[in-house]
Amino acid sequence: MNALNQLDLRQRYNLIVFITLGVAGCLLMLCLYLAIENYANEYTNHYWQEHTGIFAHSVEYSVTLGAKTKSEAIANSFAADKNVLKAAIYTNQQALLADSGNNVDCKTSKQAFTRPFVVEANNHWCFYEPVYQDSPTGGYEQKSADTKSTPPLYLGYVELVVSKTELTTLLHQILAVSGIIVFVFLVIIFNGVKRFSGTFTQPLVEIIRELDSFAHGNPGGRVSFSGSSELTAMGETFNDMLSRIEMNERILEQKIADRTSELKVALANSEAANQYKTQIVATVSHEMKTPLHIIQNCLATSLEALPETSENELMREFHQRALMRTADLNNLINNILLQGKLEAKSVAVKLMPLDILPLMQACADKISPYLLRKNNGLKLRDKECSIISDAELLSHIVNNLLSNACKFTVDGEITLDWWLDESGLTLQVADTGCGIPEQFHDKIFDSFWQVDMSMSRKYGGTGLGLTVTKQFVELLGGDISVASCEGKGSVFMVKIPNCMFRK
Repeated sequence: MNALNQLDLRQRYNLIVFITLGVAGCLLMLCLYLAIENYANEYTNHYWQEHTGIFAHSVEYSVTLGAKTKSEAIANSFAADKNVLKAAIYTNQQALLADSGNNVDCKTSKQAFTRPFVVEANNHWCFYEPVYQDSPTGGYEQKSADTKSTPPLYLGYVELVVSKTELTTLLHQILAVSGIIVFVFLVIIFNGVKRFSGTFTQPLVEIIRELDSFAHGNPGGRVSFSGSSELTAMGETFNDMLSRIEMNERILEQKIADRTSELKVALANSEAANQYKTQIVATVSHEMKTPLHIIQNCLATSLEALPETSENELMREFHQRALMRTADLNNLINNILLQGKLEAKSVAVKLMPLDILPLMQACADKISPYLLRKNNGLKLRDKECSIISDAELLSHIVNNLLSNACKFTVDGEITLDWWLDESGLTLQVADTGCGIPEQFHDKIFDSFWQVDMSMSRKYGGTGLGLTVTKQFVELLGGDISVASCEGKGSVFMVKIPNCMFRK
């Protein structure tokens, strides 16, 4: 099979034609040999059967008289033929009267019979003919045709053994001559078919060769073959197709190169813009935090200096509102700074043993002013447990989730729950707020995205709180999910693996 695969189309075609002609020639010679052999056997059997009948007619009187000498002379005359191996005469008692030639046993029963028959062996035939008294040439068949005459007297029979050697030699000679004739005839046909097929296969071979060369990155090749007008037109069409493919390939390569260059420029511009944006955000945020801290400190000092009297109650309320707004602004700036650090991948995870209950109580104390402002209640599940994690990142996660719950809940209830199992720490923050429509569940963690994106939206913020929270959760190797229904509140669940066994 491997050797066949190495042949080209023309060689395969010639091989198939050669095999087909060879098989056809063998079948032709076989049919011819069988036909000649069948004809020769029938002709020879008929000839020697007639010869045996003459032999039986010749010995009729010598058998009648029991003349052994005369019978031997007749047997010798018939055995003189080079094809006769044995000539024998038997009486009606199956006794040998005379014989001549080789002692060949035909292996047949020597019983009385009325009709001639033949026994065939590998190398000879044994012909038998009955001998009747006063029977004409032709034997019993002609005598018995006359139904009014009396049956002839059976005297015995003759045996004539004839060799197949001459017939076999003749058949072999005929087979050899026929084989030579058929072989010459097939060679002539094969050469003619080969020459004629080359007109069609050679163009295909050239086309396949050029296609293979083109597929391996060697353009510029063309086919060149002559013949009929159809073949010439096919070659011209194929060359034109290769030219068009090469031209289209050059155009495509140029477009790819141009597009790649454009993408490189766009990427460079995008990287520069991102870097510029990061620098601006970091600079602006830093510059905003400095005056913000001064304003916050001044408001706190002024609030402490105001006496708690009825005349100063309105002023103290204004100061408290201003302090709360400065705290909100500080959280927004912190989220922007954290987002920049996360994008720059400059946030490092610091693992340490943590007691969860004190951390949760600290987060609850920090959110208490927002709870009072929205008239919300907070429930904590007091469960003591310890894990190995990053305290700062974990505090940011809890603070952001509590702030988000308080932001969208008014006169409601917020629940902070946690538990530790084999998979790690699970945090759950549930609220009874406005909830999130189901179609927005996959978008709430996108940067700067909110359900209401209009400038007149009811809820403020930058839309970075949940984005930063998710990135912190992923830094700790955990995941966050939300279950919410519009008008029925939300439940955020965070799973943080215990890093106690982390290498």
